[in-house]
Parts: sequence; structure tokens; C-alpha cells
Amino acid sequence: MNDSVDVIASPDHDGSGARLRTRFGVQRGAPGWVVQVRITVATFGALLAPVLYPPSKPVLILFAVSYVIRMWATEAIYHRYFAHHAFHARRFVQCALALLATQNGQRGPLWWAAAHRVHHRNADDVNDPHSPRTQTFRHAFAAWLWDARHSDTDLDLIPDYARFPELRWINKNYGLPFYGGAALLAFAGYCGWLGPDVSAGAALLWGFFLPVTAVLVSVALVNTACHMPEWPGGYRRYDTQDCSVNRPLLALLTLGGGWHNNHHRHAALARAGLAWWEIDPAYYVLRALQILRIVRNVKATFRTT
Repeated sequence: MNDSVDVIASPDHDGSGARLRTRFGVQRGAPGWVVQVRITVATFGALLAPVLYPPSKPVLILFAVSYVIRMWATEAIYHRYFAHHAFHARRFVQCALALLATQNGQRGPLWWAAAHRVHHRNADDVNDPHSPRTQTFRHAFAAWLWDARHSDTDLDLIPDYARFPELRWINKNYGLPFYGGAALLAFAGYCGWLGPDVSAGAALLWGFFLPVTAVLVSVALVNTACHMPEWPGGYRRYDTQDCSVNRPLLALLTLGGGWHNNHHRHAALARAGLAWWEIDPAYYVLRALQILRIVRNVKATFRTT
């Protein structure tokens, strides 16, 4: 079995073009109402967390660690790896990264990456699945997630990764590792592995539902606020054809995802913070993983014109 995920690629503006001729078809996704129920349950659990288990140092640390891991997985794995092929990984590492990233609760890696590639190819026009410029803010923020038009995964939009059967399985059955992670957290709390002050319920609400919801909201803010330059607190480094804008505060919350105008100009890069002061934790971790030889070919150079 070939243990490499390298493909013969022809870079395009979103860094995802690949000379692969095999067609994989469409993988059916969950109906919209299922997605709505999942988001509602997660949100309800997040709201219950501070009510049932008042904030304390142990649960706040648990929330912070869980949020950072899930946010990094979203930004570095789903976004920069699967959507843009911004670094390379061996096959077993790729599979492990995909399983880790399912903990963000945003469906499977192929669905996420395919939808994001459509966004880049049609940024802020009528074919953009979540543009606040051509859709309502509500639709761009959340409603597009359960829109029937976006329920399925068009695997032919992401042939470079759809060719791996294990990734197709993870994409189809992402709920198993996702809720399996929730069960493991609850079990760890029940066994006292998270400390004597973190029960199973506290672990589930503070370590799962609250950070999952926070990551979903953070990504939704990138999809919306980072395409609304008229809002204060952002700037445009590049005169791109879309309305993308950099937002420093959001970049901190998303570990670099808020440097959105930079990203739309240099989408194939593994870095989004391009100035020394544009903090990009997702990229720093990727560089560390490259030093440790866990990943390779982390793309960091860009054109200056």
C-alpha cells in the first residue's frame, strides 16, 4: 500500500487543483434536520455548562485545552491540509489527523474541504455557499449548514483525498469518532482522570459541548465577519476580488484563521499570518510538527506582488 498522499498537482488559485481523472461521485450526507438537532443539542449543552457546573479553575482549563485542540484541528487539518493541501503527511498520519479533526463537530474532512473549495472558487458571488454579501447574515452564519444543497459531499471536488477509502469512511461516519470522543471525556471524568473536581457531567459539558459550540461560532464568524469589510476592527492587505478582510481579534480566537484576506490572496500556504506581528499559532504548530518529521513540505513562501 502506498503510504504517501503526494499527488501530481497543478496549483490553482485555491491550491487544490490535482490531475486526477478518477471520478468518485457523491456521498450522501445527513438530512438538514439531523444537522439542526446536532447543533441545537451542542448549543443547549454549552449553555448548561456554567449553570450545572459553575466555573472553576479545573473546568476552565479543560475548556481551554479542548477548545485549542479542536480549533487547531479545524484550522490546520480541515482547512489548510484537506481544503488547500498546504503541507504533506504520510498516509497513516493523514488518517490520524482526519480522526482528530472530526472532534470539531463540523462533519467529515472531505465534506468540509469540498465546501471550502467551492467557497474559494466563488468567493462572495451567488455560488458561494456562505457569503454574507449575496446571502443573508443568518444563512452565512449557520443556516447554510443544514441547507439541502450542501448536505452531500461531491467527492469529485476533492479527488486528491477522495481516492483514499479510509477517508471516505471517516467522512461518511464522522459521528462515530466525534461522539466517541465525548464518551471518552465523560468516562475520563467518571474515573477521576481529569482531577477530583471534574465529574463525568462536567467533563462532557465543559470539555465537549461548550468548546465544540465555541469552535463552530468562531468558524461562523470567519465566514461572515471576515467578508464584511465595512465592519470596524479589520483591514485589507490585498486588493482581492472578494471582500475578505483580516481581523486580528478573530485571528487570535481561531489560531490564525482570522487573517482571512491574507489567506484569500495566498490560499495554498500553510501560514495565514504574513507579517511578524500577525500571530498564527496553527502555522507554528505545523512547523514544529515538520521539525519532528510528523508532517513535511509545509508551504510558507509567497509572492510579494
